[in-house]
Amino acid sequence: MRTSRRLLALSALILPAVLAGTPAQAATNIDTTLGAAVPAGVTSIEREAGSTSQAAAYWTADRMAAATPADEVEKSAGPIAQSPAPEQVRRFAEAVAPKDGGDFNTQLNESITVGKIFYTSSTDGRGHYCSASVVNSTARNMVFTAAHCVHDGPGRDWHTANWMFVPSYRNGAQPYGTWDWSTLAVPSGWISTRERQYDVAIALVHGSRSIVDAVGANGLLTGGGREYHYDIFGYPSNKDSGQIQWVCSGTSRDAGSNRIEMDCGFGGGSSGGPWYYSYNNTTRRGDVHGVMSYSSGSNTNGSPYFSAAVVGTLYDTYANDTW
Repeated sequence: MRTSRRLLALSALILPAVLAGTPAQAATNIDTTLGAAVPAGVTSIEREAGSTSQAAAYWTADRMAAATPADEVEKSAGPIAQSPAPEQVRRFAEAVAPKDGGDFNTQLNESITVGKIFYTSSTDGRGHYCSASVVNSTARNMVFTAAHCVHDGPGRDWHTANWMFVPSYRNGAQPYGTWDWSTLAVPSGWISTRERQYDVAIALVHGSRSIVDAVGANGLLTGGGREYHYDIFGYPSNKDSGQIQWVCSGTSRDAGSNRIEMDCGFGGGSSGGPWYYSYNNTTRRGDVHGVMSYSSGSNTNGSPYFSAAVVGTLYDTYANDTW
């Protein structure tokens, strides 16, 4: 059972508290120690300190409206394998409020920590968009998205041209400004195989101030079972043409090859959007426990299983990095 809803900026349409949900398999014995994952390979690209791009000037209203979704429809680059045993749930980050005065005054259904990424593809030279969310870190500059929103996989390159993050994007509005990138990083497994279990990325971003100070940030969990209640946020192209946040709520299942799936029917453009475990509709924040990776058929969407070795290592490698 799943539901999809358009997220509106109207207090009368606040999502019910049941969205916080209870996992189908209880996440017991949560290890709250930060970091210390079993190392896995990470590949990144960094910009020269202090350099700037013309992304904000490039992305006019017309260009943003014309950007097409970064569609991903294949489940895996190879045969589907049995997923390994579930890991213990581990917390790598706590959710945090914006710096200036706690939460925002206007009650919004959408999370202001979720937004759109715009970029010019290094593969086809066209403007594309994905979804993404802010995750708390010591450096307060981290955004989580899908790996294919920053790099196109084996034999291809980084999507650095005109890359820009717009939190709480809505119909062209940029209520909290825009953020440029300083570092883009993906699991090395994505670079070498393009397997969907590695389809997660981080971007360290910079703007007029810290992204976490501006909009707050989500927590980060790894491990646990593969059957949870999730609230998936993003900008699917088949819902309001990707101009407004939508949410899909339901229960995930194991999809093999260290992936999970859920029946949402979200189209391209939702890629990189957070799979929230225990989303809090009052604070509009939660714990990111997956990211949208692909669609399969007309209804199914998938995420990498968030392991400590892959996702935890990715987080730990850059949690303290500043520009």
